[in-house]
Amino acid sequence: MRGLYAIVDTDSLARRGLDPAAFAEAVLDARPAALQLRDKRGGTAGTLSLLRAIQPLAARAGVPLFANDRADLAVLARCDGVHVGQDDLAVPAVHTLARRAGVTLRVGLSTHTRAQLEAALQGPPEHLDYVAIGPIFTTSSKERPDAEVGLEGLASLRAMVERARPGLPVVAIGGISLERARDVGPLCSAAAIIAALLPEQGAPTSRALDEVSARARALQEALAPAAAAPAGGGAR
Repeated sequence: MRGLYAIVDTDSLARRGLDPAAFAEAVLDARPAALQLRDKRGGTAGTLSLLRAIQPLAARAGVPLFANDRADLAVLARCDGVHVGQDDLAVPAVHTLARRAGVTLRVGLSTHTRAQLEAALQGPPEHLDYVAIGPIFTTSSKERPDAEVGLEGLASLRAMVERARPGLPVVAIGGISLERARDVGPLCSAAAIIAALLPEQGAPTSRALDEVSARARALQEALAPAAAAPAGGGAR
């Protein structure tokens, strides 16, 4: 996992009148490291429907799709993985659920403090496919954001991960703009991004989606220059 971890946030897209599947397809033009559907208010049936619509698009682009929070929906939609937070289903329970369903899920976990990261690293190595650290900078995507980690904090926590679990991908999350991506990139494996992918308000849909693709390519290039897709390649 290297570069842009793109998040399809339905709340943000609704405010711009953009369809989540169309947005996902535009982002996939850049061949990001991963794609995640974040649908906090959609309801179970609606979220499952979106996952099932986006999953074949991600598979065609060769990009792993993660469901946010809902391991059960990740299983039903045949996603590649699930991203869970501190208050969601525990990582061992996610693997139990997947095993009973006869599938394999990659699992990522959000951490916001050194203590949470230490606890995450104490679990079985095969249970955790990446660890997320944040918010690196202040973010507006959460109603009650945690304390800012900052670049120095990210570097320190990344070093702790390397000592405990060499090679475990670290995903930075929170307030990462294109300008900040160039500073964040060397300190992590990938960066999870919502706002910096969004087009300007009020743009016609076709122009807005072209802007999304351009933003995704720029972010992938800033975060992982060697892994960036050539401009002009597309999933759409």
